[in-house]
Amino acid sequence: MKRIFLCISVTSLLLAACSSSHTKKVFVLSNGKFTVDESKQNISLEPSNTHTEQELVFTSGAKVTVNVKTPEGTKSFDMPEDGSYVLNLKVDTLTGGLVNYGTSGRPASMSGEQFDRMVDSTQQLIEGKNASDEKKTFFIVPESIKKISGATSVRVVGPYKGIPYSVEADDSGKIPEVYKFFTNKQQRESLDDLRKRMGK
Repeated sequence: MKRIFLCISVTSLLLAACSSSHTKKVFVLSNGKFTVDESKQNISLEPSNTHTEQELVFTSGAKVTVNVKTPEGTKSFDMPEDGSYVLNLKVDTLTGGLVNYGTSGRPASMSGEQFDRMVDSTQQLIEGKNASDEKKTFFIVPESIKKISGATSVRVVGPYKGIPYSVEADDSGKIPEVYKFFTNKQQRESLDDLRKRMGK
């Protein structure tokens, strides 16, 4: 009898471990305030000029669908695989990508040549020309969802927030992935400002 109980207990623990090993994380960035129901799969959005963002986490191995209700109707967005996603509910395209932190957890320094390449690359990204999953640069149009990483220990810094000067390593000693996103309007204004300062 004890052996049967032990087998049942071990099986229960294994099933619990398997069910909790799946994680899908979505960073919702919107124009307007929104509410999320208890299941976290239904969002009610009231469009406005207010920037709102929220992180939602799911522990299901199956595909997760998030439904967004607005005055214009309801749209659904799927997350078929584990990983981290950005759901763009803003009225502008979101552009950005992985922040290059060094092993110390601080942004890596940049030479003049690298800076020029960054400016050119940003200009192309605004135009949607060099978005690349491999390079972890993204061009996310309004009312769309995009998987940005297979990892879930990531941090997304939305528009109107500064890039953190440093990030601490996680329990495994790794620097977590940090992604910074801007609206296209912000990117254009920043580039224009940079060019004026550089006399270009």
